[in-house]
Amino acid sequence: MHEAFVRGAEFRDLDLGRLRQFLSKLVVHLCVDEARRQSVERRVTQHRGLLPGALVDPAELACDRAEARWLASRIATLPNGDRQLVLMLTEGLSNRDIAAQLRTTTQCTHSSLYRIRLRVLGVRRGQIRRRAR
Repeated sequence: MHEAFVRGAEFRDLDLGRLRQFLSKLVVHLCVDEARRQSVERRVTQHRGLLPGALVDPAELACDRAEARWLASRIATLPNGDRQLVLMLTEGLSNRDIAAQLRTTTQCTHSSLYRIRLRVLGVRRGQIRRRAR
């Protein structure tokens, strides 16, 4: 209300006969402006792209990069067909999508990717214990 009174006092061509209507309209406009401001503020403070990023431990970042370099060097040693499977997986394709593109079954794709993981990690047959069901 104070803002409306100040604006009314500063308005040069104010018709005192219509002061009540003028103030009512002005208060409504000020309320709408405030609601819009709060809405924008709320959206800005909740928008993922505008939030500050989480602080990352430099040691963790260095380990992640070293692991990525190691993994890239291991993948480079794979045969072309296996490397193609891994690249399709890194592009976000599901096992079903990969199987459809390669005209194989989903189970075949799953098994192939499982064997590739074992090969990349350097795991030999018999080193992995199956979980008891």
